[in-house]
Amino acid sequence: MEQESQQPKSYESISATWKNYSQEAWEELIVKFPPGTTMTGQVIETAVFGVFVRLDEIPDVKALLEIIHFGPLFTKPPGQNNFPEDYPQVGDRLEARILGWCLKPVDVRLTKLDHLEWY
Repeated sequence: MEQESQQPKSYESISATWKNYSQEAWEELIVKFPPGTTMTGQVIETAVFGVFVRLDEIPDVKALLEIIHFGPLFTKPPGQNNFPEDYPQVGDRLEARILGWCLKPVDVRLTKLDHLEWY
């Protein structure tokens, strides 16, 4: 994974800038970027359960890549990957696909897995 040259902002400072979308605007995003859409972005925070990503195409929407969807990001056998050293690091650039859109919490879920079917 490639590192950005500038230091990313903290998750707390970025979360304050996430936009509160109306239901109609949220539905427009779902239509524009349906599940299966490939997105690129920068890791802005890591957590035991996954990483938060600021998407290039929609930077004001919270995006989560959960650990179960890391797929090829892990190089060790299942159960042998450690947090945080084996996770994508803050500032890393990555590409993933939209898995789905959530209304509560309002965010988009990402995946790196290839075996999922897209509708």
